[in-house]
Amino acid sequence: MKADEPATAAQGFGNVVHVIADEVASGRTPAVLDVLMERLDSVWDALAFDAPWKSRQEKEQARAALSRFLRWHVMDRGGRTQAASEHGFDVTIEAGEYEVRIRGSMDRVEKDAEGHAYVVDFKTGKQAPTKDEVAHHPQLAVYQLAVREGALDEVFDGHRPEAGGAELVQLRQPAPKKEGGDDLPKVQAQEPLSGEWVGDLLATAAGRVLDERFTPTTGSHCANCAFRASCSARPEGQQIVE
Repeated sequence: MKADEPATAAQGFGNVVHVIADEVASGRTPAVLDVLMERLDSVWDALAFDAPWKSRQEKEQARAALSRFLRWHVMDRGGRTQAASEHGFDVTIEAGEYEVRIRGSMDRVEKDAEGHAYVVDFKTGKQAPTKDEVAHHPQLAVYQLAVREGALDEVFDGHRPEAGGAELVQLRQPAPKKEGGDDLPKVQAQEPLSGEWVGDLLATAAGRVLDERFTPTTGSHCANCAFRASCSARPEGQQIVE
């Protein structure tokens, strides 16, 4: 028997965890494990799964993810404190010959004793990037670039903070044993930006969009792509295109 998780359920898993995490960060839901589990129970049945056992399995994963989040939330992270949760931003960045407007939301913003800003992105996927991929992770890098361009000025009382780095918090995946093991999430940090690679990346992306050059590239993301069977970058997709 096989149960495939519909896109709505996969997205729903992440949405539920993100919403509850934001409720805890904003104080609307107490940072108490039993309360988080009750909150999860109250919304879980609204998600659609194609088999009851799959729903039960994923709910246990959600419980584990929220448990890791709570322990991460209350632990000391080098004296960093929360500055914002689900912070929306809208900035325009110069990238080569283009001006690129970036709008988005940061799951969590923290600051250290020196006033540096750190952007935290919660992930609920089953796979994580490698250490080298995190170093040049486009999403984290764009967050840091946005900080440079004023995305957090209002959070820091009108001052332009220096980006201290950004990180992925993999709530669905346990930390290495030496970093807490199963009780804590895997944290993948990106150092403060250096060089011009992020701007070059944005400029390339902007050029492709304006020129309508949408050439697919292969990578680890192919394993979870619903269109790989008809993608020209994949052997199975080339047969269809040709």
